[in-house]
Amino acid sequence: MLENFIVTDHMLERYAQRVGSDKKETYRRIRKDLHFTKVRRIVNDGNHRHVFTLNSKEFIFKKDGNIWILKTIIKRSRQRNPIAIQQRIAAASN
Repeated sequence: MLENFIVTDHMLERYAQRVGSDKKETYRRIRKDLHFTKVRRIVNDGNHRHVFTLNSKEFIFKKDGNIWILKTIIKRSRQRNPIAIQQRIAAASN
């Protein structure tokens, strides 16, 4: 992502439960996943932004004022990720 964003404590707690690490390590992983060299596709849909990475994750952001807030992270299989990208593009174009 090219802009700054906020990762909420609630999001960090939920993601840390799934991954099995502490909040600091989880935050570091999220920042590392969102490095510009690992981003495959960004789909803007109004005040939502869907960022797809090379490791088949989808990060969903919501714009609140002039700050992006990370809402959720979805991990998909390699086969399902291109389908999800096409669905997001189709939904954004409507």
